[in-house]
Amino acid sequence: MDLKDLLSKVVEYALVHHLIEDEQTEQVQKKLGEMFLIRDFIVHKTQFHIDYSRMMNQLLDIAYEKQLFTPNILDERDAFEAKIIDVVMPDPRTVKAHFHQFYEIHPSLATDYLYRLSIDVNYIKNIRLKENISWTYSGKYGNLQMTINLAKPEKDPKEIAMALLRPIQIDLNRPKCVLCKENEQNYFNARMNLRLVPITLGHELWHFQYSPYQYYNEHSIILHDLHRPMKICDKTFEYLFDFVDLFPTYFIGSNADLPIVGGSILNHDHFQAGKHVFPIEEASVIKSFHAKENITVEHLNWPLSTIRLTSSSRIELIEQATNILHSWRNYTCENLDIISHTKNTPHNTITPILRKQQTFYVLYLVLRNNRTSQEYPDGIFHPHQDVHHIKKENIGLIEAMGLAILPGRLKKELELIRSFLKKELSLPNELIKHEAWINDLQLLDYIDDQILLNEVGKKFERVIEDSGVFKLTEIGNQKLHQWIEEIIKS
Repeated sequence: MDLKDLLSKVVEYALVHHLIEDEQTEQVQKKLGEMFLIRDFIVHKTQFHIDYSRMMNQLLDIAYEKQLFTPNILDERDAFEAKIIDVVMPDPRTVKAHFHQFYEIHPSLATDYLYRLSIDVNYIKNIRLKENISWTYSGKYGNLQMTINLAKPEKDPKEIAMALLRPIQIDLNRPKCVLCKENEQNYFNARMNLRLVPITLGHELWHFQYSPYQYYNEHSIILHDLHRPMKICDKTFEYLFDFVDLFPTYFIGSNADLPIVGGSILNHDHFQAGKHVFPIEEASVIKSFHAKENITVEHLNWPLSTIRLTSSSRIELIEQATNILHSWRNYTCENLDIISHTKNTPHNTITPILRKQQTFYVLYLVLRNNRTSQEYPDGIFHPHQDVHHIKKENIGLIEAMGLAILPGRLKKELELIRSFLKKELSLPNELIKHEAWINDLQLLDYIDDQILLNEVGKKFERVIEDSGVFKLTEIGNQKLHQWIEEIIKS
């Protein structure tokens, strides 16, 4: 297919998916012609299915040959693809207007509109995401949701921490980070096809968008208007409650605000939301507590120490959650290795998650501590070194809720492990990190693909057990329950 035919297909794709109106066709043709350095082309309106991936890959190959972008690597191809699609999609002002028009009818119509648009313009990498591997592991705490992520590279926790200390590069064209609002319709970070919508939380300006990686159903990101660091504080609860009041079909949660136990981006305040039910929500209850009349307080049977608060009263729930946060910030129990501060460095924080269920609010507070020691230099309550071969990244919001996001390298490594276990061969270099685990696997009477994935699930279960501050032991439960009772009586 030649260049003019491909550009015709792009315009036809935009018309079929209602990205542009018929009367915009001529203007769009002109812009695409200028981009690809050709005078004019005819749009052939066929009724055939358009293979987006094939069409775009051929077009990008031609663009590279014309030296319209360089080098010919995935990041640059994504950036130039987004530039092409930006020409044949609604501009930011139009998207914002449509979103709020739909919202006036019903919040779900608004989110459905933006979600569908983000898929149709390939901002959400649906085609690439289909390569991810997913399964369920039935373990001690219920069904953990397992995924091997092939769309996003593995991050080192030390690199994540260093990003907080790195000076901000002054470049008027380049956003300060991949979350900043300035990414919208910006070539850097392959965000020309990104569209944001403004929302108000806690009387402050935030922006709503979808994640290109979609770790779960309708995975969305809510980012602050300002490039400011993550911070869990009293105001955090106001933001969360405002959001679920605006979008009652979505949950919302925040990563912790400290290195090691926080998420992968700590230098821009943001939340994650979406339509998904996580394993933590199905956890059984170890103990219920008598709090204020309108609040139920429960300690969940979950490896990361989790308190669930339920109430129809937003005001009382925020007050109780704030008390728990303040108390936890200063809680120390040296017998359990929980120390709140080292000199002036804080270690205690929380991962909060909120959902609205009809007239009730359900708030999960996951207790976190990021202290390190000589024995555990990567974190006392972080995956320990013997499970780093499966997962060494920070255990953030999503994994705290029981959805494993495992590195893409595991796909190839598991294939090599299967081959190795079937044959008497020397251990390949790629599998040295797994050597101790492979020795254990060789002791099993039988192993197939499903059993191997089950063994990966066991390792992830250990990963989140390592991350719990109050272990689910007699002494751990006793100390946690004692502390909860002190708070709710105060």
